[in-house]
Amino acid sequence: MAGAAAMGGAAWAGHEPRRPTPDRPPPSSDLVSYEETVLAFRNHGFHLEMLDQEITPLGSHYQLIHFDIPQLSPAGYAITIGGRVKKPLRLTLEDLKRRPVVKEPAILECAGVGRSYSHPRAIYVPWFNEPIGVFEYTGTPLRPILEEAGLLDDAEEVVFTGHDSGIDLGGHVSSGVDAGAKHFFERALPIDEAMKDGVILAWDANGQPLLPAHGFPLRLVVPTWYGMASVKWLRKLTVINHTFQGVEQKLVYRLQTSSSDSGRPVQQKWVRAAMKPPGFPDAISRMRFLKATEPIRLVGKAWSGFGAITKVEVSTDDRRTWQPARLGTPLGPYTWVSWEFDWDPRPHKGKEVILSCRATDDKGHRQPLKPWWNVQGMAQQGVERIPVRVF
Repeated sequence: MAGAAAMGGAAWAGHEPRRPTPDRPPPSSDLVSYEETVLAFRNHGFHLEMLDQEITPLGSHYQLIHFDIPQLSPAGYAITIGGRVKKPLRLTLEDLKRRPVVKEPAILECAGVGRSYSHPRAIYVPWFNEPIGVFEYTGTPLRPILEEAGLLDDAEEVVFTGHDSGIDLGGHVSSGVDAGAKHFFERALPIDEAMKDGVILAWDANGQPLLPAHGFPLRLVVPTWYGMASVKWLRKLTVINHTFQGVEQKLVYRLQTSSSDSGRPVQQKWVRAAMKPPGFPDAISRMRFLKATEPIRLVGKAWSGFGAITKVEVSTDDRRTWQPARLGTPLGPYTWVSWEFDWDPRPHKGKEVILSCRATDDKGHRQPLKPWWNVQGMAQQGVERIPVRVF
């Protein structure tokens, strides 16, 4: 963690107010700021030992909360659909539940995945591989709702506004957008994306009402995009005839090659595979230990926002050679697919082995060995390295 010199001396001890946003980038790739530590406690990751389960237990799914969790009640709760539509709508939660209902397993993944692996590192939640999870959502498709409202000919995007509000980027002003002004969290989808199969308004996860941190009483689920698109605590939908210029779309969640580059928006989840860490852990370092008594089965999951997974490969020699894993059958088109690989650790007794996995999808995308660096540390889906000490 960054010490007093990096954080402004007495501010570390709490005697002076801390700066709204810490230095970007941090003074060293090995340092994590005080503010990021607070964020890491608020925004926990997926428990990687659950990678052998198709559906993530409620308490083991990652969460990211941009501002504060709104305290909402289902009684009297409603959303509005307006803007460039022929018939504005107001729909209560009960109205939505009376519409056609779907159950949809879907993987969500934070766009900041792998941020801590890129250097210089962007300041925000210091994710490694763990901002993932699959819930089975219950909800209703969005497309029929938009069709009922009647999109006007000039409709270009749908803006989804949540009940959560605050400021972003430490109050800085740039690109003509005032990030320092208090605003509701808002994201937009192009009309063709909003109308796609799988985009739903969800009120349940794993058979019970959404947890408060996961968007109770209603959230959007965009299963092929990174998690920022799946707006929580929905307040309203607004159809617009231009490109949305809100803070969370124009300034944040962008792939930038430099600070002067306005970048391009983060959208679909890039192809990635993850492995359940084998053996047992050291409590603090999470180093894995494995007793070499017999062959074991390595297992994990793979996914892509662009298409179906066609191949997963496993390396047991720190990514020098690769062997094919066996693929399972996914529960649905918007979730991950299981894979397994048989490995004999006995020849490696007394050594440290680096295990890795990588995925390829049906559009030809394959995980890179190293992440592609960008200013905000987005979508860092380079191949993971899991050290295991065999004894």
